[in-house]
Amino acid sequence: MSSKNLKPIGGLCCAVANCEQHSGNAIQDGYNVSFHRFPEDLQLQQIWAQKCNRSDEWNPQTSSICSMHFTSHSFVHDLRAELKRYIPSFRILKENSVPTLNLPTDSEVSKSSTKCKGGKYAETAKLICDVIRKFPSSDSSAPLYLLSQATPSNSMCNIDTVLHRDMSYTTDYKKLYKDLLKQCHILKTENQKLLEKTKKKNMPESWSRDEVAKSFGLIYYSKRAYMYVRDELHYPLPGLLSFQRWAKTIDMSDGLISDVLKIMKLNSDNIEDHEKLTVLMFDEVKVCRREYDEPNDKIVGPHSKMLVVMAQGIASKWKQPIYVDFDVKMSKIILFDIIDELEKIGYKVICCVTNCDDANVKLWNQLEITYENPTFCIPNGRRIVYIPDSHHLLKLARNWLLDTGFYLNGAEINKIPLEALITKISSEVSPCHKLKREHLKCEVPLQQNIKLAKQLLSYSTATALQHYRPIEDFELLNNTAEFIKQINNWFDLANVSLTNDNSTPFKSPYGTFLYQQDKLLNEMYNTIIFMRCMGKNSLQIFQKGFLMHINGTKQILHILKENGLNYLLTSKINKDALQNLFDQIYSGENFPSPLNALSRLRMIFLGKYPGIASNKSNTRDNNHEEFIVAQSLKLANISLDDEYDVVDEDSEGSYTDTTSEDEFQIRNEDKNKNEMEVEAVEYLAGWLALKYKSTIPEIGYKSKNLTHQKFTMPSWINHLSYSKLIIPSDDLKKIILRVERLFNKFTKYQVLKGSNVVAKLTNKIFSRMSVEKKFKPVIQTYIKQRIIIRMKYLNYHIRLLKQKNKSKN
Repeated sequence: MSSKNLKPIGGLCCAVANCEQHSGNAIQDGYNVSFHRFPEDLQLQQIWAQKCNRSDEWNPQTSSICSMHFTSHSFVHDLRAELKRYIPSFRILKENSVPTLNLPTDSEVSKSSTKCKGGKYAETAKLICDVIRKFPSSDSSAPLYLLSQATPSNSMCNIDTVLHRDMSYTTDYKKLYKDLLKQCHILKTENQKLLEKTKKKNMPESWSRDEVAKSFGLIYYSKRAYMYVRDELHYPLPGLLSFQRWAKTIDMSDGLISDVLKIMKLNSDNIEDHEKLTVLMFDEVKVCRREYDEPNDKIVGPHSKMLVVMAQGIASKWKQPIYVDFDVKMSKIILFDIIDELEKIGYKVICCVTNCDDANVKLWNQLEITYENPTFCIPNGRRIVYIPDSHHLLKLARNWLLDTGFYLNGAEINKIPLEALITKISSEVSPCHKLKREHLKCEVPLQQNIKLAKQLLSYSTATALQHYRPIEDFELLNNTAEFIKQINNWFDLANVSLTNDNSTPFKSPYGTFLYQQDKLLNEMYNTIIFMRCMGKNSLQIFQKGFLMHINGTKQILHILKENGLNYLLTSKINKDALQNLFDQIYSGENFPSPLNALSRLRMIFLGKYPGIASNKSNTRDNNHEEFIVAQSLKLANISLDDEYDVVDEDSEGSYTDTTSEDEFQIRNEDKNKNEMEVEAVEYLAGWLALKYKSTIPEIGYKSKNLTHQKFTMPSWINHLSYSKLIIPSDDLKKIILRVERLFNKFTKYQVLKGSNVVAKLTNKIFSRMSVEKKFKPVIQTYIKQRIIIRMKYLNYHIRLLKQKNKSKN
């Protein structure tokens, strides 16, 4: 039997003997009856007819049975009706359903067909009158048989009397039904107005923060359900503007941010257990000044530092600041309280990440952490891994290398080869054009620059040392180069953010090439533990940090495997996300005030302060997580206004800047430098070959697979494919070298001014060359990149000249 044959229809009466239900009953408040045709299946139709127990003549094929004779299990479940707790007027019977409830016995009198047809309007009219008795009518246009009431009692008496008279002497029951239905509609309208007045009277003038926070849970799960409960069921609930005000004024003083934890609890109900595995990172940001907090009428400060704790998912894309306080050092008590509060709302902390400064070393001692076992135990008995930040470790290694140098197995490692290399590659175009003398300075402002540290301790720098041999002491040069390679490989492995980068095992997620990765970590461990800083007889703090990081990384992978995960994205266990947050808080201001810092922090995790420090940030957050609060507001469809939006107008290093000084005429007379410039142009040609190989296949070719070469490069050009470049073809090298000569000729070693510089220069150079047209986009890309390199080169030397003139004055 098809279910479509069991759909309810209106305007009918029930075929069961002595059942007085008909479609008119549906207007009675709270009385919901549906009617269902007899099935087409003859055998089942006969069973239904027997259940009706009718003795008169009737046709089952044109009859219906009401829902009062079926159990709730006979109907198809209506999820929406169940959630909103109402009985739907439209219901569908399951196949093979049979009426079993409220059926007549043999002793009961059978129904006549005339009673159903002739009496339904009169019966419905009587039911309506029963409802109308409860509500006095104020409509002067009511029918004659509904007299205007003097008192409620008189009204009900008049209704009964007139109704009895009309029903006794009048046969137009249909008109009576329509008139009463109209009167019922009028009464319902008046009742709705009374409900709205009651709703306004019960609605508070202002909502407390706790009431708004509790109400946010409902709107987070379903805005439609929230609006239904508020507008249809008339529950007193805050409006959308209340949620906007609440979000903008989230209280972030004195420790844990309770409103944020409530939102995180809502989020935790919708994600898997492995997505709740959490990394805690904490650090301090400098603030200054004393301020008057007008809304709270109090003096804030003076403060010098603001402690911020951020939680981040180690296996999912979320992050959230959860703790803020001023002039407070992280302690064992504070840390345990934060971990406990997170576990109460479903988030399991498995790792903590910090710097290696003195305050955190004291915390290591409180937690009884050693580099052999970098874990600590919380009160419930679970152990948590403590990881020093890899970026901070890299900067410390760079600083100690430049300050003192190292002894390793009786051999020296120091900065002398680096100084010689930077002196040798001081021309405009060079294989290591990023290296400048400022990379060797170890002054306080530059010590915190992670970009300079990564460029100095890079695989390119190590390869350039071994390839160009800027000093005669080959042992010192080779030891320094190998140490830098090892540091670079470790740093690559400690900052993996992509799951599909398989250029080397050290840029792949930890656990995917476990044999090679553990081999590197073990070699790095032995190097650090046997290495000594010159003038020191014991391990320094940064060395212990390296050892803690290596041991801790292995333990975290073990924890992830226990939770069903196969690898670790190691960028999740560094402080990039927190450092990027601090860079946005600074936003061009060296030391923000306490209230300004809190306001910026609030707007950042509300999603109203995005990407401010993208060009200035000391670190880059490559994981692209979204703040939980911003994500939750978005899911709840609560949009904040734009009054807090900030545009970063200062973009250092913009490609539209031009040099205004004309005193730089660079001529390369040194043969060695010319050779290096040729190889640097070759390097750019390899980059172009990778970019355009899909459209011009003959433009270049891949080198041999480096995984079988132990990552040692016989020449500079072969080193290119270690960085995922392609060795350019001989034809491409000839084209690019010709372009380079014409570029220098036409630009006269300056940056051209005006509009469409790249296009004009490309057309001019291309017209002087006999090459196929398909190479024109390649030439244009090369010219654009050369203009960028030249701008940086000239701007750098302008700064040096200004510093030199300033020192003379």
